[in-house]
Amino acid sequence: MRAWLILAWWGLATAGWAAEQDQAQGSVVRVRAAIQPYDQFRPWQKKAPYGLNGTGVVLPGEKVLVTANLVANRTEVGLEKPGSAEKCAAEVEAIDYEANLALLRPEKAEFLKSFKGLALGPALKAGDTAEVWQLERNGELLRNQAEILTVGVGRYPNDEAGFLQYGVRVSLPKRDDSYTLPLIRQNQLVGMVMMYDRDSQEGTVIPGPMIERFLQDAADGKYEGFPTLGVSWTPLRDPNLREEVRAPKSGGILVTRVNPIGTAGRAGVREGDVLLSVDGMKLDEDGNYRDSLYGPTAIGNLVRVRPTVGSKAKFLVVRDGKEIELAGIYDRRARDEVAIPTLSFDTQPRYLVVGGLVFQQLTGAYLQEWGDKWTERAPPRLVELFSFQQEKRQDPESKVVFLSQILPAAINLGYQHYSGLVLEKVNGKEIRNLEQLAQMVDGMKEGNLVLEFMDDPGKLVLDAAEVKAKQEEIRKAYGISELRRL
Repeated sequence: MRAWLILAWWGLATAGWAAEQDQAQGSVVRVRAAIQPYDQFRPWQKKAPYGLNGTGVVLPGEKVLVTANLVANRTEVGLEKPGSAEKCAAEVEAIDYEANLALLRPEKAEFLKSFKGLALGPALKAGDTAEVWQLERNGELLRNQAEILTVGVGRYPNDEAGFLQYGVRVSLPKRDDSYTLPLIRQNQLVGMVMMYDRDSQEGTVIPGPMIERFLQDAADGKYEGFPTLGVSWTPLRDPNLREEVRAPKSGGILVTRVNPIGTAGRAGVREGDVLLSVDGMKLDEDGNYRDSLYGPTAIGNLVRVRPTVGSKAKFLVVRDGKEIELAGIYDRRARDEVAIPTLSFDTQPRYLVVGGLVFQQLTGAYLQEWGDKWTERAPPRLVELFSFQQEKRQDPESKVVFLSQILPAAINLGYQHYSGLVLEKVNGKEIRNLEQLAQMVDGMKEGNLVLEFMDDPGKLVLDAAEVKAKQEEIRKAYGISELRRL
């Protein structure tokens, strides 16, 4: 009798193991990406290539979901079936670096034919449990128990405005495909792990509602992204401030800045308005609305995840003590059309070499090249312009052109220690972008190029004729393929 029980248990265990393996074979694949980003300090070349490995989720429709950071600055992407040597190249069909999500499509349509794929599961709340799936080298599925600790709006790796995210506790063994991992509950996809700290055994997860919005947007082949409001605001907890702005007794936040091309700005929201509600959802004094699942949740989730680009927006504001209803259309132009872009992936930096002086347009990617403590290490003026560009109300058409470095040559003798200087004028004319600078340099046949900067030394002077005569010599000396990319 005991032998029969042991055999029965062994049969059940084997069946369970087989079911898990079937789930692995039909739900996840290895994703291997070759990465080679551009060198922000030497914008004419790329850095040394390296590889990243992750576990991608197969979705119905034979697509694969991964985090965007897994395939950022990619040269190629490949899929590999678990427990098999069968491989297939893949293309990125849709990608959103702000939301940190990417959708891959195998180049061979039949590669995922045998995969069932995972459906999306329900949204989770604090206290719920799930599993983080990993793949062993032999293709076996490793299930790691995870607990949802927090649910709220927080910063993503490439986004400052904030999106909904889960905070989880899970013990993850180190594997070669652990760069991106799925969060599973009852064999349904409920999130994607995008950050993990092995010391604390806590991670950050892109939640199911974010994934659902991303996939809905990408379904028509024209990905538009998550909308933005285009405002800055401050809480209204101070009763004296509430009285000063003539706010009602409770609720609402004070709008401190409005981007005129943003969703709220084009709807008529003004600086100094008290924003009481968005799309009929009331805001409290801290900018939270009451979500049916999560309870008090920051406005960021209300305006970025619930609506879509092109959907209607409704605002209730108090202006001069009177309530006003405003209407508009959600879009994300306020995020895209800026003087200093935050995100810069998959594209070569713009630059112009003039007599060994290397000029670039400022981006967040350049500043991040200085490392985790870039706010302390990068040139202070550049950090200031980037960090306070909303407050400075910089014209989106006017880019920040700066001298990033000087390639030593006889023509620039005495200037070689200068870097990080913001260019304002050339020969008395304001410079708004690299194209304008190039036109001025190209148009100068003789005389001096007087370069005026925001900070000391104030001016640098080059002989225009000598610049033209020495450009090719400098290019060859430093092995630069092209002296400009505009």
